[in-house]
Amino acid sequence: MKQITLLMGVVLLVATAPVIHADPGMAQRIASQQAAPDRHVYDLPRDAGRKPYESFVFLGIQEGMTALDVGAYAGYTTEMLAAAVGPSGKVFSHNTQRVLERFAEGYYQRTMTERLANNRLPNTVLHIAEYDDLGFRSEIDVAFLGNILHDFYYYDGKEKALSFLKSIYKALKPGGVLGITDHVGVPGRDNAGLHRLEPEIARSLLHEAGFSIAAESDLYANPEDDHTLMVYNEAIYRNTDRFFYKAQKQGNK
Repeated sequence: MKQITLLMGVVLLVATAPVIHADPGMAQRIASQQAAPDRHVYDLPRDAGRKPYESFVFLGIQEGMTALDVGAYAGYTTEMLAAAVGPSGKVFSHNTQRVLERFAEGYYQRTMTERLANNRLPNTVLHIAEYDDLGFRSEIDVAFLGNILHDFYYYDGKEKALSFLKSIYKALKPGGVLGITDHVGVPGRDNAGLHRLEPEIARSLLHEAGFSIAAESDLYANPEDDHTLMVYNEAIYRNTDRFFYKAQKQGNK
């Protein structure tokens, strides 16, 4: 048991101190993109909470990879992934037509259009598909799923959540990685109403979909979040306590 505890400590250390095995090229590319004069106004307030460089180091992202931003919405992570994989890589920014056209009165459609206008992210394409049929088969090196699994689990049901995760699994190459975050919920609370998810539920879903959990990170942990507030409450917005798993595809199909 002591060996397991020490191993987990090393995993968390790597996640919170990524400079040990840092890719200076990726760091520079992300910093340059964050400082771009045509960067969308949506993005700057999210940098501190999202920690893109640290999270991508934890996931093992390298220049030249093919990445999939699942449920990209306004595309913050899409743009950071575009910088991370560099000009020799490729990013698929996934949304559904329903999200783009109907959510937030078309805000996501407008924002993604502006983000990709005039070829400003030349290695990135908008990929429109349903969540449970992403349309890829063993083509993606790394996928990212941020803070939306709870919606599928609570509002669409366990089977729908599983079909969603299985679609991501199919999209990944053998050994490919899914980075997944969500707001931590605790047993006995109205996590559906709070837009939170118990970490053990997420772990169970991932395993049932075929993934193994290669590592966990405390990068997004916040001990000051007592898990009683709805995640959009101003007191905790963008700074919730979130779990962060590196899930890996083990099969070859």
